[in-house]
Amino acid sequence: MRKTPRSLVLAALLGALLGGAPANGADAPPSYTLQFLGTGSVVAINNANTVVGLRTSATTGTQTPLISENGGAWTILPSPAGASSAFPTDINDSGVIVGVATMAGGRRAIRWTPAGAGYAVEVLPLLPGELASYATGINNLGQIVGARAGILGTPYGFGWLYSDTEGLVDLNARYGWFATPADINDAGVILSGTQTFDLYTRTVADVGLAAPSGYNAIGGVAISNDGRIAGSASLRSTSLNIVSVFRYVPGAGWEFISGSSRYTVANDINNLGDVGWGEQGAGVFFDGLGAFALYSLLDPATAADGWTITGNGCLLNDRRVIATIGRNVASGQSGAVLLTPAGLLQPPAAPTGLTATPHPATQSEPYLSIDLSWDNGDPLLTKSYELERRNAGQTAWSPVALVPPAMSTFHQDTTVAPATTYDYRVRAVGVAGPGPWSDTATATSPAISQAIALRVSGIALSAKVRGGKVNVTGIVQVRDGSGLAVAGANVTARWTLPGGGTRTSAGVTDAAGRAQFTASGPRGTYTLTVADVALAGHVFDAAGSVLSRSITR
Repeated sequence: MRKTPRSLVLAALLGALLGGAPANGADAPPSYTLQFLGTGSVVAINNANTVVGLRTSATTGTQTPLISENGGAWTILPSPAGASSAFPTDINDSGVIVGVATMAGGRRAIRWTPAGAGYAVEVLPLLPGELASYATGINNLGQIVGARAGILGTPYGFGWLYSDTEGLVDLNARYGWFATPADINDAGVILSGTQTFDLYTRTVADVGLAAPSGYNAIGGVAISNDGRIAGSASLRSTSLNIVSVFRYVPGAGWEFISGSSRYTVANDINNLGDVGWGEQGAGVFFDGLGAFALYSLLDPATAADGWTITGNGCLLNDRRVIATIGRNVASGQSGAVLLTPAGLLQPPAAPTGLTATPHPATQSEPYLSIDLSWDNGDPLLTKSYELERRNAGQTAWSPVALVPPAMSTFHQDTTVAPATTYDYRVRAVGVAGPGPWSDTATATSPAISQAIALRVSGIALSAKVRGGKVNVTGIVQVRDGSGLAVAGANVTARWTLPGGGTRTSAGVTDAAGRAQFTASGPRGTYTLTVADVALAGHVFDAAGSVLSRSITR
């Protein structure tokens, strides 16, 4: 949506314009149903849900102008006499459309006006000395902006303003503003890249130059009636080719919306402050709600019918009706689609079949756990899961960390204490937030088993005396409950030296389950005492271990 009701009467009309769309204060985004318009691309949408677009011939490259009303199939707009090609660029709420036609002498700005059951088309006048022109936007007052058509047929410099009351105005000649207009709102503010120009106050504002730190100037593509702007800018990096989308709010400046790739592009803004953009897919930012991938907002039944969103961007009006490109993987249909809100997007349903199974330690899996599994109760809406537990008989729940990205329906809770009973519950999280919790599952973790007990089976000390100095070596042997050597265990030990001094040392057992410790000093008694043995999934059995040994030299 590029143009909406005049700002002076916007407050009075806003309720009617919104219809069944969610208000800004809603806590969930809309859920969308889909209508297929036909092959081709979308260009603009107004508040009457009229979409204009074009279809390009794969063989000749010529464009055919298209229009759809309220989700109906495309129909073809008439082209001016002598035109070999034409396409629309914008539409206002009265259904007046502007665009461009390819004529024998070059590209010309054109206007379609509703006439009976169809549309009348006319070629707009040229500025003196110009041979080509390009219309870029129209507001609800009927004011049209555009520029000359450059060498490549795109708008460039020499901006102009046209209306039936004032005729054609050279913006540079009358106002001293040399620009290529991209859009005009109902307050008479024209947007051109990094600048805006107010027709009534005749002031220019370099809004795009106030880009956030690290970014080049922001180029605006669309402006709302209250002066909010959607635009994009690239990083000032010579090595990172990254473009981001921003929204400009008068008095507050630019705020980041999205974008972390070279393919990011800003598309549109409506009078609610919502922004449509693309980044290898269509995205939409709803004011007060945040940013969403457009495909994730499809109604579950629509998604189940095979529809997905393939367009790199979207256009939206004040009803939050959206025009973009989609594809049906079942039917093969691909092209322009209209998305209509069908209430608020709902959180996913609760997972079903939650089970909790104690997992005793084994030689191959030497850890205690409670294994959780559940079924996805809402595959179309579920994006991830949240798991909680509590000690049986208590009321307070605590989160259990899941392995990122938390999409698996199986989890082993290895943080359990031995012989402890726990309650568990799980819920699915979707674009609209978390759903209800599942039924509770209860299990008691296994007691510590012999298989995971770590024991020090022996401490061997040896000493050598040279020139009155003693060098002592201690070997700590670590085995599990089955008597097998344990590698990779962290052993903490303490030397007691002659005279009563102490020194703490740490070692790791090798493939034979042995950790080595050394000490040196004067003649006397040396004692090595094991303080701890630690290994993930194992428990140190101090009572069943040899903890200390001494040697005197």
